[in-house]
This record gives sequence, structure tokens and C-alpha cells, in this order.
Amino acid sequence: MTNELHQPLKLRFLLTGKCTARCAYCHNEGQTKEAAQLRLPVIAMILETLETAGHLPDEIILSGGEPTLNRELGSIARLCKSTGTVVSLDTHAGHPRLLEPALPYLDEMKVHIDSFDPITQRQSMGIEICNVLTSIRLAKQFPALQIVANHPLQRIDDTRDFVEQARILGVDCKVIEMFRFGTSHITPDWKNFGYTQQIKGHWLHEDGQHRIFTKRCDAEHNLDNSLFIGADGIRRAVDGVIIGQAEDFSARMLHCHALSRRTAEIARAA
Repeated sequence: MTNELHQPLKLRFLLTGKCTARCAYCHNEGQTKEAAQLRLPVIAMILETLETAGHLPDEIILSGGEPTLNRELGSIARLCKSTGTVVSLDTHAGHPRLLEPALPYLDEMKVHIDSFDPITQRQSMGIEICNVLTSIRLAKQFPALQIVANHPLQRIDDTRDFVEQARILGVDCKVIEMFRFGTSHITPDWKNFGYTQQIKGHWLHEDGQHRIFTKRCDAEHNLDNSLFIGADGIRRAVDGVIIGQAEDFSARMLHCHALSRRTAEIARAA
């Protein structure tokens, strides 16, 4: 096998394009609002193909749309974890009972939250914060499960309040700078919040426990080691062109780095 085949691999299984939130800035990783679901047998075939090729992923991210709307989520999470890889879930956490079956098999849960204020959260996302908090409480029953609140930075004062409430709740934060929505000039001085930078984009509170991660919303995924696999097809970037169908997955798709990079660049320029 070539060295290319042994590069670290990250799989994003886009379990459905449907979502019950209504975030105005959503990029919707599946590039579709359709309710079609990526099914368990297809995922099992993909993982078996990769295992046979000797190239199981280093990380599997269950995403969407809203992945908890996939009725097979618990079984999918269990199957993914059985490979021995790190399993992460991206969710708005508004459906705690749909989320619950997956929790025993997750290493990380990234929860998108605009605000802990019930009215603001409802107006911004259409999601009840009480349901989100229930999901977080359920997740906290699994001490090894890392919980991160993904939060869009729009106003520094709001973000300061959000980060403090997340710290009290015991949930780390990833603060996303919304460059395409007029906030590129906003860069909080986290030192004023009681945080010290550990490495670039990683801050630790003076309590020695709570962490903030920072990210630009226009940061690109690494085209060389990521596959976005949904019911509508397979891409190498969130906005990339379809390079094949999930049902037709083969290990040969791992060799398409140069072509997929070029086609993704052409798609973005179009």
C-alpha cells in the first residue's frame, strides 16, 4: 500500500440533512435540508472496507443536519466505537431522548448553543435551552465524555456571560468568530476573562479546569485527510463536489487527494 493510504483519516458521517434548529448562519455540513438518512448498513460497509484496506479512521464525527434525527443513531455510534477510534457528535442537543442512546459510545459531544438565556436561545435557534441542559446532564453521567459548547461570537458582552455560565456548568467552550457576519473586528482579550493562553487558540481559566478554544468560521477543513459522507454523496470538503456515492464507497477514494483538492477549489471559485 502507498504511504498516502496511511495518512491520518477523519470521517464525517452526515447522518441526515434535516435539522430542527433555524440558525441563520448555518452552513449545514450535508449541503442539503432533505430528510434522507445515512443508514447503518452503509456505514457498516464503509468501515468494513476501510478495515480490510488497513486504514480505519483516526476520528469519526457524527454530524448532519441534526444527527439525533437519525433513528439509528445509537446503533451507529456503537458500531463506530467498536472500531476503537475516537467518536464525536455535533448536535444542537435539543432532543435529549433521541440523543441518549448514543451517549455511552461517544468520546466527545460538541453542542451548538447561541445563548443560555431561554428567550434569546429560542429566538436565535428555535431550540429550548431547558432541553439542551437536560442533554448536558445526561451526558455528564459518562465522566470520560468531553462536552464542548460551540458558540458563535457576535457580541463580546454576550460571549463573556456565555463563557462564565458554561464554566459554572463545567462545559468547555469553542468560540467561533463569525467572519462572514460582520464580526471580523471582534477579538476578545481572554486574559481579561481570567484565562491564560496555553497554545494558539487554546486558553485555560485560572481555576485550572475550564478551557476556551477559538476558531474562525472560515477555517478550511484539511482536504487531504477528511471525507464528508452523507446520504447525498461523498465530499472532501464541506463545500466540495461529490466524488461518489456512499453505497459505492471504495478504498480507492482515499487516493483522490490531488483531484479532490482541485475540484473543491474550482467549486469555491464558481
